[in-house]
Amino acid sequence: MRKGKVGKYLLYALGEIVLVVAGILIALAINNANEKKKEREELLAIFSDVKADLIIDTTLVGRIIPYYEAREKLADSIVKGPFTRQNYEECNDCHSIITTYVPFKLNDKGYGQLRSFNQSKENRDSLAIELVQFYSGFIDVIDEISSRVEADTYETLEHWRNTQPWFSEILSGKLPEEYLDYITNDPEYRNRVAFFNVIACKNLLPALKQYKSQATTALTKIDERLLPEALE
Repeated sequence: MRKGKVGKYLLYALGEIVLVVAGILIALAINNANEKKKEREELLAIFSDVKADLIIDTTLVGRIIPYYEAREKLADSIVKGPFTRQNYEECNDCHSIITTYVPFKLNDKGYGQLRSFNQSKENRDSLAIELVQFYSGFIDVIDEISSRVEADTYETLEHWRNTQPWFSEILSGKLPEEYLDYITNDPEYRNRVAFFNVIACKNLLPALKQYKSQATTALTKIDERLLPEALE
C-alpha cells in the first residue's frame, strides 16, 4: 500500500475472479453439451425402438386388412341377401366367418419409453410429442374393438356348443342338414353375422386402415430424424 500498488493487486484479484468464473461457465457449458448429447442419443435410440415396433405392426396390419375386407364383402352379401343354401354349400369362408378372428395388439415398448422420456424432460421434442399423441389415439381404440371381436367370436362358439347338436360335426368339417338349415333360414344366424360385420368390419377395419396410414407417415418422419445421425 505504501508503494501505491493497491490498484494492481485489486486488478490481479479481479482477473483471478474472472478466470474462476469463466472456468465454471466453461465447465457448465461442457456439461450441458454432454447432457444434451446424451439426451439426444437416448431419444434417437428410443426412435429406433419405435421404428421397429411400427415396422412390425404395419406389416401385420397390412396382412389383416385384406382378411377383414374379404369378411366384410361376404358379411354384406349374407346380411343383405338373398343367400341361398347352395351359396352356403359353395362358400367355404361362410362357415367360419363368425367363429374366427385375427388377434392383434399394438407393440408399445417404444411408446412406453417415449412417454417416460417426455415426462422426464422440460424441453420436449416435437416429434416425440407427436408420436405419443399418435399412439395414445390408437392403442386404446384398437385394443378395445379387438377385444370385442374376440369376445363375440367366443360367445358364438360357446352358444353353439351349448345349444346346437351339430356343433362338433362342423368343427370336423362336416355340413349336417340341421346346420345348413340353421344358417340358411334362422334369423339368429343372420343377426350374428350382422353384429360381427359391425364390430369387426365397420369399426375395427377402418381403425386398422387409419392406423396403417398414419403409422407409415410416422415412419417417414422417424427416418428423416435418424438419417442425419446415420450419415455422421
